[in-house]
Amino acid sequence: MYVNDVIGLERDIINAIEGQLEDDRVKANPQLAGVLRGIVAGAKSRLDTLKSISEEEGGTFGAAIKEAAMSVTGVLAGIYGKLREHPLSRIVRDDRMAMNMTETSYAMLYTLALGIGHGRCADLALSGINTAAPQVLQLTDLLPQIILQELAQDAPLENPDVADKVVDVIHRAWGA
Repeated sequence: MYVNDVIGLERDIINAIEGQLEDDRVKANPQLAGVLRGIVAGAKSRLDTLKSISEEEGGTFGAAIKEAAMSVTGVLAGIYGKLREHPLSRIVRDDRMAMNMTETSYAMLYTLALGIGHGRCADLALSGINTAAPQVLQLTDLLPQIILQELAQDAPLENPDVADKVVDVIHRAWGA
């Protein structure tokens, strides 16, 4: 993905997550709401710089991998459009996937920017990587507890305190 594709991705994420922040289930989870507000704030901040870079380059910065990008952002839009139909755990899962896509997109943009010697774009892309990756982990850390809370609404859990164990296993698997 390149500048214009990342602009589209960031816009989709902002729109989707701003909608999620209005959901009562998200409001009832202050940790999740805080992470989501951080995602929106970071995306908005980067979006202004992305637009500026795109305008400087005539809106054609880099050769786009548009087909794949539009496919993914279209899927994200469809997922978020059904927000209230899904449990909170699926919403968090989808946000995690979107932020992983964001990190990967910025890694691609960083590679391009370094390769062509565009320092401002490289700095922005590096910032995107350094912001999105921890947000993936924050969402990962919240997901097991949210799943357990949802399961407990239906029936008593045999092992209600496994969230920390799951998070630890995931962190070890990723070397985080």
